[in-house]
Amino acid sequence: MEVRIKFNADLFITGETMAEVRKKFESMELWSQEAKDYGAEFSEIELVEDAETYDDKRKEYDHCYDRDGE
Repeated sequence: MEVRIKFNADLFITGETMAEVRKKFESMELWSQEAKDYGAEFSEIELVEDAETYDDKRKEYDHCYDRDGE
């Protein structure tokens, strides 16, 4: 039997700029070797929000490299 299990996880990442936060996330090792052996793969980002105010930051995240000059 083979089944697909999809789940959500939350990460709180700090940085001076949104570009720094994004770089940290994009370079982060998300899966253990065992998870990789079972074919774990990244699917999608569902939410990017300010951890204190809960303000939506997705647009800023998506376009941070343009704005921060990186």
